[in-house]
Amino acid sequence: MESSKTLWLICSLFLIGIAASDNVDNSTNTRQKRLFSIFNLVTFKNDPCTTTGTGDLGGTCMTSSECTSKGGSASGNCAAGFGVCCLFVVSEACGSTLTINQNCTYVRNDGYPTADTTAGQTCTFNFSRICDNLCQIRLDFRTLSTLVSTTGACGTAADAVTVSSPFSSSANGFPPAVCGTLTGQHMYFETGTSGTSAGTLSIAKGTGAGSRTFDIKVTYYTCDNLAKAPPGCTQYFTGQSGSFQSYNHAGGQLLTSQLYSNCFRQEPGFCRLSLTESATETPDPFLLSAPPGMAESTCAGLSHITVMTSLAGMACGGILGKDGDSGPATVTTTSGSFEVGVRSLAAGTAGITGFNLDYEQVACA
Repeated sequence: MESSKTLWLICSLFLIGIAASDNVDNSTNTRQKRLFSIFNLVTFKNDPCTTTGTGDLGGTCMTSSECTSKGGSASGNCAAGFGVCCLFVVSEACGSTLTINQNCTYVRNDGYPTADTTAGQTCTFNFSRICDNLCQIRLDFRTLSTLVSTTGACGTAADAVTVSSPFSSSANGFPPAVCGTLTGQHMYFETGTSGTSAGTLSIAKGTGAGSRTFDIKVTYYTCDNLAKAPPGCTQYFTGQSGSFQSYNHAGGQLLTSQLYSNCFRQEPGFCRLSLTESATETPDPFLLSAPPGMAESTCAGLSHITVMTSLAGMACGGILGKDGDSGPATVTTTSGSFEVGVRSLAAGTAGITGFNLDYEQVACA
């Protein structure tokens, strides 16, 4: 809004200068030169913009010189043509740590979109603390396909995607390691509020032979940003309805050692959350433990989701529903509950697909 007001004022002054040019004399020429020099003072915020290249990627509105000096590439105009939409991409061979200095940066494997077939390397990306009141970083896995074991384990022969930051010295303070097919999913993590680094992203390529492809959008969130996820939420969903999946559900294998929360922004006028299995049946939209043809709520010692209802607090088995159901059913949370936790075992998950669930917020009675 401030940018629009500034541009409107400049244009108005320029038109006044044109009208005054009817009385041409030396002083008029001087005034016109002064009015024209105002254009050299045009300023605008570094707001988000959309680039004009393939995929309509997000960029940052900057002057052309600023974009170049920061290592970006101009892709389209912004600020009524006074700025360029600057695209930031980090894509180099693994080995040394690469630094992310700009909001809305795309992290890609070397040679993207061609897959990386080199095994046994670790790609490390350091996130600079770009402002003092930084609180969170969101990673959008636009494309992420890495190796996963047949048992769902990440690391060793398989790959492992992990995050950490000054927020905590314990791995339990962050989302678990993930791998496999995560395209379309996302991850939030806390950055802490001190230090020059806001955290790191590590993509450890295991010893197994195979292809790895990743294109990850990095978004910084300040502590006062309304889009920031509630603390402790690894995935955060907005809107009255939608869907969410366990990590690597598209790969058909539940990952081991998962412990995180899916959170849903409570929309005005809505008090509860209803969950149903996705109509897409391949991979199986709900399979967390045996028996595969029955819903279970007694889930201690089993992989399960945590969903607070009037009858139970956990759901496992092979069907989402009430305890003992032999067919899928709608599960509705208690009033004010807008969180679904995920917990998987450290072993014994081979052949378990995880979940693919649709959610819809329920209006308050």
